[in-house]
Amino acid sequence: IGLERNRQGVEFGFKRPLNQRLATGKRGDMHMKEITVVAKDRIGLLADISETLFNNKINIDSLSVESSDRTAIIRLMLENHSKAKTVLESIGFKVIDTDALVIKLPDQPGELAKISRILADHKLAIESVFILNKEGNQTVIAIKVDNVDKAKKLLKEKKYL
Repeated sequence: IGLERNRQGVEFGFKRPLNQRLATGKRGDMHMKEITVVAKDRIGLLADISETLFNNKINIDSLSVESSDRTAIIRLMLENHSKAKTVLESIGFKVIDTDALVIKLPDQPGELAKISRILADHKLAIESVFILNKEGNQTVIAIKVDNVDKAKKLLKEKKYL
């Protein structure tokens, strides 16, 4: 997917195709690194983080921001997660990086429910889900769970990986 323009002429999308942004594991499974920034919530926090990434030429692929009890939790999928982690830590942010599994699903009702049920039935906790791409009749998601190895094995058995 190259940069595309919406009806107003604003560029959106990723500079590199999805398959170039994913890491491939030893067994051919696809995964991405997710970094989580936990900080005291304040006005301008997201601006500070996104400007720092911009100034270091780090592109954000996907983003989720939450605030609870004056604590901000910012989850990011990035083109260069290790550089992002280093840069954000160097300016005082607490940064956690973890693996997220990348799964292609048919773009139809109930597919996320099937994956969620499989994981729940096997006592795996879903920590986050990102929609990375929707193209044609497929949706690509990144899902982070509390036990990545167990989830990989299970989802391979069920033919999702």
